[in-house]
Amino acid sequence: MALVDINAKNRQTMETRFWDQLRLLYHDLGLSTADFQAYQRVSKLWQINQTVSRQQVGRLNLITPAVKAFLAERLMDDHKLSRKLSHIMRKTVTGDTVFWEDTPAMLATDQLVWHPAEIPALTDQSALQQTWVTLQKTAKVATAALESEDNRQFEKVAHQIQRVNRELIAAFIQFAQTKYAAKTVKSYQQALDFYLNEYLANRLVTVLDDDAAEVGDLYLHGGSLTECKRVQRTMKKFYQFLVQQQLMTKSAYQTIRSNLDESVELVLFELDEYDDFYD
Repeated sequence: MALVDINAKNRQTMETRFWDQLRLLYHDLGLSTADFQAYQRVSKLWQINQTVSRQQVGRLNLITPAVKAFLAERLMDDHKLSRKLSHIMRKTVTGDTVFWEDTPAMLATDQLVWHPAEIPALTDQSALQQTWVTLQKTAKVATAALESEDNRQFEKVAHQIQRVNRELIAAFIQFAQTKYAAKTVKSYQQALDFYLNEYLANRLVTVLDDDAAEVGDLYLHGGSLTECKRVQRTMKKFYQFLVQQQLMTKSAYQTIRSNLDESVELVLFELDEYDDFYD
């Protein structure tokens, strides 16, 4: 399905246009009006929502070059564009190759099953709130430990930060599993374990500290630019989760988000300056 020329003036007609184009595609495929009406009853909401596999949604990116090519040819008709895109050979989530002629069987009435959206498990607010309070107390102890020359105290506080971080990360990952693909969740887990518990904790820095947003410093310590950006994206999601759990204010998040962006932008600027110097 493809709808072109969407803007503020005509966005209210999107649902009507969507169903109109889908009805035409059903006709092109040789499917009956009854099949189309059955799909409407089963699908309920027309928008992409939590009932749609995120893996399948992610595959929409694969047809972007085709869309650009068709638009470059000034193919601005909803139906013609949708039909051309439907003819493109593609793969399913399971890796099977799908052709245009396979589509009717996939959309047959007896194949339509409503998959209700999974309701995310409620986070134990009391436990998470206690973890947050513990982090706040640990952050104060960390300040004192940084000023002392007691290595054992330094290591003790670092372990305390790591323990609290693991609880926060576990809560975030549990939440993320209801929203993102397994590959994405794994990436978030790895990024947080590395950045919070290996990089920051060993410097006695917590997510409460301004320095936590300086992800660009990873590059100065041997990290790749790709790693910096991955951590940046993950930290944004992590802080969003903290806001949703009412552990952090929206204004605080906006400041941190800005600092995360500026930190990476500074690295990019310095790289450009370096390249210009040696050009």
